[in-house]
Amino acid sequence: RPPPGGPSRRRAADMVAFLPVMGVGQVASAKVHPVVVFNICDSFIRRQETQSRVIGTLLGSVNPDGSVDVRNSYAVPHNEQNGQVFVDVEFHRAMAELHGKVNPTERVIGWYSTGDGVVPTDALIHEFYAHECASPVHVTLDVGFGGTEGTLMRAWTGKSVAIGAADAADAKAAAAAAVAAPRGEEEGSNAGSRGGSEAAKRADGASAKTTAPPPAATHFQEISVTNVFDAAERVGVSLLANEATDKVPSEKAGLEKTVRKLSAMLDKTAAYVASVVDGKTEPNAEIGRFLADALASVPRLTQEQFEKVFGDAIQDVLLVMYLSNVTKMQLMLAEKLQTASLLV
Repeated sequence: RPPPGGPSRRRAADMVAFLPVMGVGQVASAKVHPVVVFNICDSFIRRQETQSRVIGTLLGSVNPDGSVDVRNSYAVPHNEQNGQVFVDVEFHRAMAELHGKVNPTERVIGWYSTGDGVVPTDALIHEFYAHECASPVHVTLDVGFGGTEGTLMRAWTGKSVAIGAADAADAKAAAAAAVAAPRGEEEGSNAGSRGGSEAAKRADGASAKTTAPPPAATHFQEISVTNVFDAAERVGVSLLANEATDKVPSEKAGLEKTVRKLSAMLDKTAAYVASVVDGKTEPNAEIGRFLADALASVPRLTQEQFEKVFGDAIQDVLLVMYLSNVTKMQLMLAEKLQTASLLV
């Protein structure tokens, strides 16, 4: 909540401005992982009926090249009324502490909100997160998916600025008049004028040393944002994006599909190498380096050793599946026996 009596009591519409300059600031770009998008959509679906949007905290790390890696997020309860924002600060800090214990490498790097672009009340929220981390990043997600593909998710950085020339001059004049008035009454008009000017100089020096003009606006500038995937995330996203998938496959079916895909890729690679050797296809040095790296990463095993290792791995998977089915059956029997004893 904005502190009473401070500069944040100005209307939110007076605190937000837009700076269409790209690449200025400490943060150059943002890389968002799929779990963050899923968390934002999930929090929007679970929101209260009276809320038009949701906000939350972004967790991740800052890379040496100036980009931020957004890996996780959580929703923060808030309320917006008449241009003022009320944020549950205790909930936010408790969640940040719990996430820090689970994954110490992730820290607060900014916040998110649903909607298309920046709204006036975002200046107040961004001012709060500016005290939680340096150079916070603001990510917006259009959960209505009404825009184009490039505008569904956007990232922003904000900077508090003071407009200040006229306001600072008025403040200095008022301070000088307040200090000069008592001395003018005691020493007369001439002495009071000299005393007032000296007091005004001292007041100006003291104010310059101890206080700074308060922020009057927040400049938001848009930065580039990209979706990045780890190996495991890419598998999950491709599975969810497949329209023919009606359910998550079992471990056995997934393993069989993976082996068949690997076999097809090996056949395609062997055909390409044979074509290059026969002179039918022009060689590509980059593809050759990739193939060399792939072959170097494969352990040197004979066919018998590889079959033994692969067979042992298959047996382990089948054993885990058998034990899980036995456990499920035992739980079902125990539940039925307990229900029967209650009926008797």
